[in-house]
Amino acid sequence: MIRLILAVVLAAAFRTGPLEVAAQTRPPPIYEREVFSYPAFDRRDPFQPLHLDTQAGPRFGDLTLVGVLYNPQLGSVAILTDRSTGRRYRARERDIIGTARVVRIRMEEVDFVITNFGVSRQETLRARRERGTGG
Repeated sequence: MIRLILAVVLAAAFRTGPLEVAAQTRPPPIYEREVFSYPAFDRRDPFQPLHLDTQAGPRFGDLTLVGVLYNPQLGSVAILTDRSTGRRYRARERDIIGTARVVRIRMEEVDFVITNFGVSRQETLRARRERGTGG
């Protein structure tokens, strides 16, 4: 009895039926990659990585306040340097550098509002005094 069942199972396993022939003649599947496009209209493409955005400007943490041209009547100018690139920036109140907006310029410090991913915080940069200068 066991020999008969074994013979039937083996015969079914080695038999090529119509299902196996149909599976062998089926063409291989075609894989297509999805492509996204985004009409920017002066907005950043959300499918591009953030670190490749060249229009973003310097990171606030890389900025150093070099000095202030203080003139309350005509408007003061803050001079900043990006430590990572060495590039200099001149900014007046309400100017935007990267993600930072200049709020107020005083004689030796500048107040900023930094906005990252919809969250705002306030920071102040102070100009460093050189040793041996001033009283």
